[in-house]
Amino acid sequence: MSTKTEGPVYEIGRVYEVAPGDLRIGTNVRKDTRPDAKDFAASVRARGVIVAIDAHVDEAGGLSVLRGQRRALVAAQVGTPSGTVPVRVVPAPDEADRITDQLVENLHRADMHEREARDGVEQLALLGVSVAQIVKRTAIPRPVVDAALSVAGHQASKDRMDAQGMTLDQAAVFAEFEDDPDAIASLESAWENRWERSRLAHIAQRLRDERTERTALLAVVERLRAEGLPVLDPTDVPANFRSLTLEDLRDQVDQPVPVEQWATTPGAAVVVTVDWQEDDEDEDQDDEDDDEHERPEPRKVYVPVWVCTDPTSAGLHHRWDSPPSRDALPADDDERAAREQAEQARREAESAERRRALANNAAWRSAEVVRRQWLANLLRRRQVPKGAEALIARALLERQYSLTQALRNGHELLPDLLGLRPVDGDDQWGTQIAIRRLAQTATPAAATMRTLAVVLAAWEARSGVHTWRNPGPYDAAIMAALVAWGYPASEVEQILTAAPDEDHPADEPDEQNEDDEPDIAAD
Repeated sequence: MSTKTEGPVYEIGRVYEVAPGDLRIGTNVRKDTRPDAKDFAASVRARGVIVAIDAHVDEAGGLSVLRGQRRALVAAQVGTPSGTVPVRVVPAPDEADRITDQLVENLHRADMHEREARDGVEQLALLGVSVAQIVKRTAIPRPVVDAALSVAGHQASKDRMDAQGMTLDQAAVFAEFEDDPDAIASLESAWENRWERSRLAHIAQRLRDERTERTALLAVVERLRAEGLPVLDPTDVPANFRSLTLEDLRDQVDQPVPVEQWATTPGAAVVVTVDWQEDDEDEDQDDEDDDEHERPEPRKVYVPVWVCTDPTSAGLHHRWDSPPSRDALPADDDERAAREQAEQARREAESAERRRALANNAAWRSAEVVRRQWLANLLRRRQVPKGAEALIARALLERQYSLTQALRNGHELLPDLLGLRPVDGDDQWGTQIAIRRLAQTATPAAATMRTLAVVLAAWEARSGVHTWRNPGPYDAAIMAALVAWGYPASEVEQILTAAPDEDHPADEPDEQNEDDEPDIAAD
């Protein structure tokens, strides 16, 4: 005698709670179910499947998913709080209706506007839901939630986003600087210029750097004032203060002013300047090992410089200027005037070049932050950007210095660009971590993207303020590729894409020290 176990009987139109593993995935026009959508998986794990899955009873009496295959697959993979998913039973369609319905469902689905998501996050916050809980409940990434709340907390930024069609990220930049009218004016000017608008991230980063610099500088000014020094406010520093330094001034008999008299000189004041210094390297280190050791990152230091704000009243003149002469003949006056004019022109040219170098160095460091964030997002894409294979081949076939150095010494930036964080106690270098990740890739496209990451991380690690000063063909190729892939290069980065000298070595380390930049007053 045998017994037969009857399966459940499903009625059309009713909704049942069903274990996702019991569902069969039917034929669907949508083939890519986006298995790497981590935020969606986190939402299903935390909140379950909210919209019911449509399924029909198949020939075996089970349920075959008609609409909602992603929900079913992800729920089966990560689970739900209840262990089940809601399933609405529908009549089995004919093939034409099935294909039509699945096309309509996927093609005509409209995403929420970012302003709607922003308002929803704000409403949750007003109800007392913490940021951490908003992230957990909605599976919206923490940076997006933070940006939404930042914009919502500034009515001007909120209105600007709605009226001018800004993205949430763009509006969040304005919200960050709502307490700084000058910064807002700069951002608004950039927004009104279509070309500048694409570089809003660069402008915002420079504003952040300037704010940090200003805060640090003012702290030094206040400390020195507390010590009794007559320090000028950065906004009051004369543009030509370099020609006013007491170290370079001379008296009526063309003698330097003694250091002990600087503080009592009429018009004496102190200007705080910014300089970059490198720590001394180990003198015992063999020269042949220099290539195996990266130069240490220069340190920013603040240097007080004594100046005289009114040299004429103090009876002083610059050391390159002749002292006043009562016996000079007219011809001598003409000759001296010509000499002084030439010397003044030389000093002005040097000063202009010094200002350009400092401005571009600061701009490069700001752009570096934006560029690395952009690279991290690029390397998360699933589609290989056009021309990536050619760039990889060039790096390998030309044995680019940046790549060979990274392969020999380890990729210091690769883990960050790939979003990899070694576990505690794991001292594996970036290259080894990348190899471990490469072994997990399932498609040729994924392997290509990882290899591209190796090439870009190597170049990024070797780049610095020296790159804009002396760009080579490979630097130009890298930047041109990034721009072609959508990167909004800043002005200083665009220097790299100017026509390079083909005789320049492809990617040799620059001999110029990064600390060889002139100091200047920060203002």
